[in-house]
Amino acid sequence: MLLSLVALWTPAITAAIHYLLVGTFSTNSIYTLSFDDETNQLTGLANMSTPVGSSWLTLSKDKRTLYGTAWDVQPAAFVSYAVEDEGLTLTHQATVLAGGGCTGSAIFVLSAADPPYTVYGNLYYRDARCGTVFSTDPSTGALVGGGGGDTGIVQNYTYELPGSAVHGMTWSPAIANVVYSADTGGNAIWTHSRDKDTGALTPVDKLVLPVDEQGGHCGPRHIAVHRQGLYMYVVCEASSKIIQLWLDSDEFMTPHATDNEWPLLRSGDDAADFWADEVLMSASGDFMWASNRARDSSRQGYVSVFALRFDGEVAAQMFLQETATSGGFANAIAPSPFDDRVAALTENVTGSVEIWRMADDNQSASVVAHLDIPDGGGCCANVVWYS
Repeated sequence: MLLSLVALWTPAITAAIHYLLVGTFSTNSIYTLSFDDETNQLTGLANMSTPVGSSWLTLSKDKRTLYGTAWDVQPAAFVSYAVEDEGLTLTHQATVLAGGGCTGSAIFVLSAADPPYTVYGNLYYRDARCGTVFSTDPSTGALVGGGGGDTGIVQNYTYELPGSAVHGMTWSPAIANVVYSADTGGNAIWTHSRDKDTGALTPVDKLVLPVDEQGGHCGPRHIAVHRQGLYMYVVCEASSKIIQLWLDSDEFMTPHATDNEWPLLRSGDDAADFWADEVLMSASGDFMWASNRARDSSRQGYVSVFALRFDGEVAAQMFLQETATSGGFANAIAPSPFDDRVAALTENVTGSVEIWRMADDNQSASVVAHLDIPDGGGCCANVVWYS
């Protein structure tokens, strides 16, 4: 079906206009925004009705297809949309059950950058050990299946650690067909190899992360790998810090622990009051953005930026700045694809998206644009830059 469009749009002539897609947790909408990087104008363009709310969105490599989690659907399911008109038109293609027998909710989705263009889904909460590999239609990018069937499932597999629940995955930028998974519940990073013909995954290694002096887990939530493929960075939800891992020169570039870590808290903060959210590389890989959330809605979260050396090792933590709200379930930072110093930030306490820009000396950042999307508590989840 063609999803409803509530705003009209005329294509811009200037290349300074960029487009963003914003998901929701519990309202069935996806929002399209534009950002003018010359005037710093952030504008809501469209509110598109969707069959489900998506707590996580990701685009296919060619940006013709948008994949999302079906946040409130049980059994767990994932969804795909055809994307047209710079993200102003989304057409629902399929909602496909994950299968696998677990009771978790769909939490994260990742698309492959190489053929076959399979899609990978993770679960969270309850029994969330299951991962799913979905096939896609080669002509449209749509998830194959739907209608309650599982005909599009390439593989159901499990993460075999006590309490395993993977919240994020990423590809190795240095070697094809290697994917890393952040197992929050199992306190581990998994390495899988991907079959180049089917897209199915085979476990290669798992790194169980060390506990801190108090016996607490890192709780790895999301991971980022520098373009050189030498270093991996993990945002620890439980301990509210960034840890650095080094990647081996073996066939699969498996991660190994180091003693290097940086706080996403200020002195005097208790990590138990926060749950760190995101870590992502900037467009060039010269910087890394990270974010933290506060558990108490009356507190504030943090945004931090790290300067990286050419090989990807951290040179310095440039700053740690408070966000306007706790972030709620979000405070999801999304560096732009066009400027290292620009990133989008979502929060779902009041429901808004902000654009942050680093100062010329990279020692701080400021909010240069803010857009409220008060839709009753569902918005905003993560944001993806379409352009």
